[in-house]
Amino acid sequence: MSCNHTIDLHSHSTASDGILSPAALVSRAADYGVTCLALTDHDTLAGLPEAHEAARQHDISLVNGIELSVRHENREYHVLGLWLDTGCGQLQERVAAQQEARVNRAREIGRRLDRAATLANSYERTCELAGTDAPGRPLFARFLEEAGRVRNHRHAFNRYLKQGQSAFVATPWCALEEAIADIHAAGGTAVLAHPQAYGMTRKKLRQFLAHFKEAGGDGLEVAMPGLSPQQTALLDECWQHFDLQVSAGSDFHSPEQKWLALGRLPPVPKGARPVWEGRLTS
Repeated sequence: MSCNHTIDLHSHSTASDGILSPAALVSRAADYGVTCLALTDHDTLAGLPEAHEAARQHDISLVNGIELSVRHENREYHVLGLWLDTGCGQLQERVAAQQEARVNRAREIGRRLDRAATLANSYERTCELAGTDAPGRPLFARFLEEAGRVRNHRHAFNRYLKQGQSAFVATPWCALEEAIADIHAAGGTAVLAHPQAYGMTRKKLRQFLAHFKEAGGDGLEVAMPGLSPQQTALLDECWQHFDLQVSAGSDFHSPEQKWLALGRLPPVPKGARPVWEGRLTS
């Protein structure tokens, strides 16, 4: 069951792999009744100034956010940083390092696609399409679709971009503990993003959350589109067992995602402590 939330703490713009500019994203959020939006682009804070300007025009509270890519026990996870002081030097150093890793990965993906998909200048053409020198895999998927090499986004991942395929490139992201420490140094709240998306069993998820909590993790994203009753029950079990705060976010990337909308989320569980408690002013 979904309802209209006025708070959405997970969204993306053209500063990373979203389709809408930061200003257009904020405008769309306002149209959907969202009054508090977090812009959480992948490993970058670049979209926040434009988003803040638009938020003032639309009378929306904009949360400084980021989605940091981390590596733990040879697997990739994503940690949201919310309510960040973007002037924090420690966070800025982390973002610079993550962006360098993203550029290096994107260049290598481009080289591999040139060979595997018999294309030329895949990296440069995807950068032009995306408006960034560090395009992520979803933007390479869009490029492959426009180049006529794949039918759609899923086909691009299955044929070229997912782990085990010819253009997959593992990236040396920062450690889980480092990401959480950087978020806390910037005065932020560290939330595990989309915990259902990592394909873990109940046992593996609980083991990871034990590490997350021990490292200082604050919250778990539990109100998201598309959760099954079984996934909802597991996440309810987890936030209670590990005494984690809960967050709500659509992970919005594009209006083309017909199955989700900004602020259209399941209700926050009763009895849970929302991450925005004490953060928002009336």
